Amino acid sequence: MTTSQRFAQTRFASGVVGILPRPMMVREMLPQTPGPASAEAARSKQMDAAVHYAIAMQELAGLDLVSDGEWRRHAYTHIIADIATGFTADLRTEPHRWGISITEPMQVVKPGLIAEEARFLVAATDRMTKVCVPSPYLLVIRLWEQGVSSKAYPSRDGFIEEVAAILREELLALQETGVAVVQVDEPHMCVLVDPSYRDSFEDAQFEMDLSADMINGMLTSIDKVQTALHLCRRNYGRRGWGAEGGYEPIIETMKKIQVDQYVMEFSIPVAGDVAILTAVAPGQADRPGGRGVPLRKDRHHRTDRRSCRGSYEAHRQGPRQHQPRLWVRTRPGNGHVPGGTLPEALQRGGGVGAAAGEVRLSWAA
Repeated sequence: MTTSQRFAQTRFASGVVGILPRPMMVREMLPQTPGPASAEAARSKQMDAAVHYAIAMQELAGLDLVSDGEWRRHAYTHIIADIATGFTADLRTEPHRWGISITEPMQVVKPGLIAEEARFLVAATDRMTKVCVPSPYLLVIRLWEQGVSSKAYPSRDGFIEEVAAILREELLALQETGVAVVQVDEPHMCVLVDPSYRDSFEDAQFEMDLSADMINGMLTSIDKVQTALHLCRRNYGRRGWGAEGGYEPIIETMKKIQVDQYVMEFSIPVAGDVAILTAVAPGQADRPGGRGVPLRKDRHHRTDRRSCRGSYEAHRQGPRQHQPRLWVRTRPGNGHVPGGTLPEALQRGGGVGAAAGEVRLSWAA
């Protein structure tokens, strides 16, 4: 891992975790389903202008680390369908699907697409930048379903291995763009904190280990950027969250994943106690990004200075040489999940940006 001097020197860096709320204008720029046609539409002059706006909004909020809002993607997982063919629309509710499923062997048609997004972002701002990539395990859980996918991939093993290889090539290009942080999104490992979800698997530990192994393989030789692992409970905007429980059931597996920082949620009331931070990544205490605490809205969409201060107090439990990070989840909706508005996201982002400054002063005192 290579950490920029600026990133290493920014204690309690504030930034977004997920997708910014998308105006109707942005949603209407994209076709109904992801794919090569959507990838082309997402790179129009109009979308470029919209992404500039998303970046400017984060700058105005005073955030240290900005993204492109993931506005060029139908969903944070669906970038894979813009990179490769083989996916078709799948809106079934029984079994529940996630908008698309893999139905044909994948063929890469837009290599380097994520790096292309990153180059635009880096050139558009003077802030530190972050780009998100879905985990291979997340994609296999959501996009492979035996009834429709077995013709292309008889088992999920073949699909997950091919997905991991495609994403690794994307990451090799991405780390050359000058982006500061690459965040791997892995909510499906985190929902295994919930006993009812763990019990739906014959061997839940096997699922955790599969997720960890695929991420580690994907990140091999990705050493020119700061890497982060985002863990959340599959939140549903105003409808709440999809799993409940603290991090204890997955903490040992988390430690196996070779990332520089964990992006963990605590501000929803079902996320467990922040004391778990004392058990996270003890071997990473000397790394510039050792532990991260993202801030999330609760059911009332509060992400404010009080929650920032709470995260700071949590960090006081650990070694002072850690470089703490504060994050705000500014996405109350992503076009598929009912949620809030850009003004709400701006208000929360501004509050957290200001609070991060206050915490820096307290930390230095």
